[in-house]
Amino acid sequence: MALHEALIALQTGCSGLLTLKQDDPHFKKRFPTIPYIHQGELEILDRLTQIGRHYRTLDEYVQNILKNKTSGLYILSFAFELRSILQSYLHCLSQLEHECLQNTSLTLSHLTVALTDYTLLFPALVSLINTLQSTGYRGCQILDIIRRSTLDGNTILSSTIKKLLCACHRILIKQITSILTQGQIYDEYGEFFIGLNNNINVEAMGMTTPSISRMTSTVASRSHSPDRGGQSVLQTPQPNSLITPGYSQYQLIPEMLPSYIPLQLADKILFIGESWLLLKNNDDDDNDRKFLLLNPIDYDEQNHLVQQQLYALTLSDDLNMFELERIIEHARIDLSLTLRNLFVDRFHLIDELEQIRGFYLIERGELYTLFVNRTNQLLLNTKKSTNAIENDINEVFKQCLNDLHLETILTNADKFKFKLNFPHSDTTAQEISGARRLLSRTQGLTDNSNTPFDFWSCGWANLSIQYRVKYPMKAFFSENCKQRYNDIFHLLIILRYVQNELNSLWLAFKNKNKNSLIWHLRNSMSFFIDNFQYYIQIDVLEYKYQQLIRSILSSTDFQQIKHLHELFLADIQTHSFMLLSTAYQSIKNILSICVSFCLTIKQQENTINNLDENILRQFGKEFNDEIRLLFGILGMVQKHNALPHLGVFLTRLDFNRFLTNNNGSFGEF
Repeated sequence: MALHEALIALQTGCSGLLTLKQDDPHFKKRFPTIPYIHQGELEILDRLTQIGRHYRTLDEYVQNILKNKTSGLYILSFAFELRSILQSYLHCLSQLEHECLQNTSLTLSHLTVALTDYTLLFPALVSLINTLQSTGYRGCQILDIIRRSTLDGNTILSSTIKKLLCACHRILIKQITSILTQGQIYDEYGEFFIGLNNNINVEAMGMTTPSISRMTSTVASRSHSPDRGGQSVLQTPQPNSLITPGYSQYQLIPEMLPSYIPLQLADKILFIGESWLLLKNNDDDDNDRKFLLLNPIDYDEQNHLVQQQLYALTLSDDLNMFELERIIEHARIDLSLTLRNLFVDRFHLIDELEQIRGFYLIERGELYTLFVNRTNQLLLNTKKSTNAIENDINEVFKQCLNDLHLETILTNADKFKFKLNFPHSDTTAQEISGARRLLSRTQGLTDNSNTPFDFWSCGWANLSIQYRVKYPMKAFFSENCKQRYNDIFHLLIILRYVQNELNSLWLAFKNKNKNSLIWHLRNSMSFFIDNFQYYIQIDVLEYKYQQLIRSILSSTDFQQIKHLHELFLADIQTHSFMLLSTAYQSIKNILSICVSFCLTIKQQENTINNLDENILRQFGKEFNDEIRLLFGILGMVQKHNALPHLGVFLTRLDFNRFLTNNNGSFGEF
């Protein structure tokens, strides 16, 4: 009878000897003593019953997952593999029952010995599913939990949980294969570590920075079922159940990335997936759209090889990370060479960079000098963006191109449009007041001299360029790169405007004014502006640009070329002090003081010889204060050799150690 009760308990977790209340199967308590069963056998029966209870817990978990098919593919695959383990347990019970029927002299100890492996295995599996349920993790997040459970000295326990991990890895490999070979993500439940970035600003540069968003998608239902060998099979999805966005709309989701998959490897997967997407899809209505149709690239053979190699990884109990990295790196190198030849040789990346240099980096100084002269008052008096004003600005720029006969050099002017990006109306009052307190220096462009003029709220301080990226250059010029170009242009155009104002001041009053204080102050400002402008345009931009072109021509790796381009932009921002907030704020204050000085002098044109010297001395004091602060900051940076080209700029600025001898200023005004 004990064997009979034990076999029932091993499958149900209870028996007639254990349940006092038949209507409450969860109330289980053994009779303290049973006359016809030895006390030792009762203790063995307790241990066997505990195995049965663990089995029931695991079986209920599996049934719940299979009924509620919203847990995701990873949990579903985990449940299918767990069910196969439970089926092997039931098969073992069937064999024991057959043995007991053939040999009635068997004891409970025989059952205990036969089920020794499950005595250790089932408690660990129950603990694992409790952890999965309590954390609420999904998808790739559960891989770390399962993998930690494999790190056990018991080989039976370790090998069994590795089977569960392998089942989840098969889903992971299928998702990696999909994005590597098709540029598509099959991810209905948001479980993969690469997802869609739904907040990308697809219009132009400098508008808003793309924010990180979690992937959301609507796809068709999926089918997932075990085969005869317990292997989970992911059926081929229908076309409408795949996520197929445009290029650069994928993003990494770091919290979904398993700890044993390096971030660098995930970046490579993202790069390969987006690159195949670039080669297979484009939505631009121009001649470039037909280019790949006329010059097809044979990537099917390479994709087939990658699929075979990745499938081979799923046949092993352990995921071979070294082999996975080798496969992905080999695919990346081949694809990167293809893209390099496509961009540099076929789509003329160097020519595109030359166009960007001409517009954003103000490479043609005479063009922008003429542009500044013709739009001076228009942008100075503009406080709000309208389509009419933007159209006027663009028409003036086109006229400047024609007058200087540069339309044959800057041939892609239709892709570059000037935009006015004023702060949104929801900007807080605190931010506005803080900006005006720091930056507003100019008094009176109006008749009321007490009304302050905030230069940083006019059109010059909010002018940007909208670059319409055509296929396939959108793969090279990301939103982040375009934002950086606009930030650099913002500094260069204001610097060019201030330089033009100081020069026009000299031309207008060189024969009229005899006030030496005005010329002393104007010459000091012009000395700083000219040297700073020369430093940025020649020492930084020209040198870094030529270095970038040489590196691109010598490289055979498209990903490396993209990285070099990003380093180029970062170096420009660094050497222009844009990433050094205190120094950059001081430079902006200097520019504001110079504009304020020029506008004040022009406003007092008729009474300039009688201009109150206290106003001029106040300008001189504020200018010297900012120069002293900036000179001190840059001097400390130079001591740490942080910026190689900074020494040349400081040497020019501190000519004959003039600033050093005057405590970092241009002397008394």
